[in-house]
Amino acid sequence: MHMPIAASETFVTSEAHGTALDVADRLGYRNDGTGTVVPLEVPGQITRLRVDVTKEVPTFFMRVFGMDSVTLSRDATAEYIKPLPLGSPENQFGNDPGCAPNILTETDCAGFWGNIHGKYTNNGMGDAYSSYCDSNNGLGCPINPLWREDGYVFAIDVPVDTTLTIDIVDPAFVQGGGNSINAGDNPILGNPGPTTRFTLYERVDFLSQSFIGTPECQTDYPPEPVGTPFEWRHFCTVNVTAGTYPLRVEIEGEGFGLNRWSLRATSPTAQQPSIFAVGDMSIYANVIAGGSEFFLAEVTPANAGKTMEIDLFDPGEANGDNEIRIVDPDGNSPPCHLVIPSDGVDQDLAQCIIDTTRPAHNYHDDWLFVEIDLPSSYTCTDCWWKIVYDYEGNATDTTTWTARMRGNPIRLLP
Repeated sequence: MHMPIAASETFVTSEAHGTALDVADRLGYRNDGTGTVVPLEVPGQITRLRVDVTKEVPTFFMRVFGMDSVTLSRDATAEYIKPLPLGSPENQFGNDPGCAPNILTETDCAGFWGNIHGKYTNNGMGDAYSSYCDSNNGLGCPINPLWREDGYVFAIDVPVDTTLTIDIVDPAFVQGGGNSINAGDNPILGNPGPTTRFTLYERVDFLSQSFIGTPECQTDYPPEPVGTPFEWRHFCTVNVTAGTYPLRVEIEGEGFGLNRWSLRATSPTAQQPSIFAVGDMSIYANVIAGGSEFFLAEVTPANAGKTMEIDLFDPGEANGDNEIRIVDPDGNSPPCHLVIPSDGVDQDLAQCIIDTTRPAHNYHDDWLFVEIDLPSSYTCTDCWWKIVYDYEGNATDTTTWTARMRGNPIRLLP
């Protein structure tokens, strides 16, 4: 059974119904008087579609009893496994202002800031996709083959009809900053910095990195001077219906520099929205010695028996003995397969712990690829996997992460 890719509770749409009818027709089952094909929504299961097929078929031996045909019925239910939510199970992506290393007035911190690089910034500084430059900064730089101009996409899942408010910490690149100042906005080559655009879109049924939507709110934040208040700033308030709302963060223009920020989505209802990255995310950790941990991806039991693929770009920029651990919902580091093309590494690890101690394990401007096989018995209640940074020294580490499940996102249910 074929089903289309979707993002929200509107999964069972007329397109899904039409696709089911088309596939059944090509297999010889059609609504033509000899049978019926009926796609049905599954109550309470927004990512499932059931198809009932009834067909009259001729008999052979039963004709001697006067039965020239019989009616047969079958049904099948398919489930669409949505892309893995990345970075946050909550209504906030990134730290509060009080979690900055020069403030540290809070203890319950996300452990990272969102990140985006200005166009003419070296991708070796940790942003694999928004940096136009490969291995250098400034105009005339070599082109990063992975560069894309449409930034990063986030999904805001709203469970009920409500008023949605979006706030941002440090939306603009603040001049005069540095790795350990507030969120860590970092200038390059004396450039005044990039302009960062935040856009909230109307609800969508199908969400991917390359979606096309209608903006609800959009603001361009040009660079701001030293002393700009470091606090939550209102971005947008709109009345919404339940569903998924994309938010895109991108660079407008050609400035240099590294902009760091946080997002928060709230509503006056008891059920708060959730906000997470779609497909990939670039984040910045500026933490004191001892390290931090943050949410990587939500992997539900629907993915049991599949392989999770994690791609990590440019990790490990900290002094001392350092390691990165990939941790499952039970707090354990499972076995994994690690590939580092630049170092010729292709090995199985009994525990998914990656040594990032420099200079022996310097992964500057390198991709690391991790594969984790989930057993068929995989189950969880709180299904979020985490990344744990164990750093002996202070860290100022910008990285880019992707996490996905290998294989077809559609499965037939027993």
